[in-house]
Amino acid sequence: MKSCPREGFTLIELVMTIVVVGIVSIPLSLLVGRHLQSTFESGDYTTAMNLARFEMEKVNNMDYANIGNNSSSDDGYDIIRTVTYAQGDAFSLESVKQVRVDVTKTGSPAVLFNLVTYLAKNVNYGI
Repeated sequence: MKSCPREGFTLIELVMTIVVVGIVSIPLSLLVGRHLQSTFESGDYTTAMNLARFEMEKVNNMDYANIGNNSSSDDGYDIIRTVTYAQGDAFSLESVKQVRVDVTKTGSPAVLFNLVTYLAKNVNYGI
């Protein structure tokens, strides 16, 4: 009489396979989760950068006397323009304004992107 070979897997083999798959899948799921989070953050930073650049373009096309502090909102982002005098003041013949543009998510204090530029009025450089 010939013995028939057993077919299939034992319970121990099945349990060990489940354990190994579980151990491997935990780091992979964390990696995929972090990748998705970075993708969304990257989109936020790109949008913030584009909004800051657009605001700076508006500043560059404004008359020097009209450049002042301003705040606005656009699609869930706050754009804050802060203007200070780096040299002189509003009544000086020569003056330099520092223009800073900060972009944040609406309701968040964390700045996603900022740009700074200096604009001069009647400033002569050199001799």
